[in-house]
Amino acid sequence: MDAFVEMAGVGTALAPPDVVALDLSVRCPGGSVADALQSADTGMHAILGLARDGGLKPAEMQTTGASVYPQYDRDGSSISGYVAQQSLRLRIRDRDQVGRLITAFSAAVGNALTIDNIALQIEDTAPLVTEARRAAFADAETKARQFAALAGRALGQVLYVVDTPSGGGPVPVGGLARSKMAMDSYAGSMPVEMGENSVSAQVVVRWAWN
Repeated sequence: MDAFVEMAGVGTALAPPDVVALDLSVRCPGGSVADALQSADTGMHAILGLARDGGLKPAEMQTTGASVYPQYDRDGSSISGYVAQQSLRLRIRDRDQVGRLITAFSAAVGNALTIDNIALQIEDTAPLVTEARRAAFADAETKARQFAALAGRALGQVLYVVDTPSGGGPVPVGGLARSKMAMDSYAGSMPVEMGENSVSAQVVVRWAWN
């Protein structure tokens, strides 16, 4: 077998998020399925109108779910009503707008509003992936040169490179990652600290050595 040295390298690139993904729901009770659905529809239309007024585009508003389920009495023996739920994801590019929108949504629908998740995302991760791969290759090369020197050899040409993706997206390393709360007469302005997200890359590189 030809002589070679093979090393794994890991690289990471950091950047501040530029999108706040806000997942919210409207949950409305009713004496009948129709009543619950009507209340949820009214609340969600109000939220969508406020989001449009806040400058969000249609592509930044996505319905993520809808359901109706029965509520039972204390004994669990008979249905006492129904709850309708509609869920929405908003992609907000101005972090200062997040608190203002939540305040407006809370004023419009009150206790029917639930904030399910707040995620800080990077719109275009391609430049970060490129930077992380470059760092991963450099990491593998640094280790390979060290071992070659210890063995009294010199690195030759690269025989192959294998990308071994981690399988995950950008990982928050600071700032607000997620939050869940029911809104009850909320009148503040939620601060959103963006922090940084990280993207990692892993490679395995084999060199011939001389």
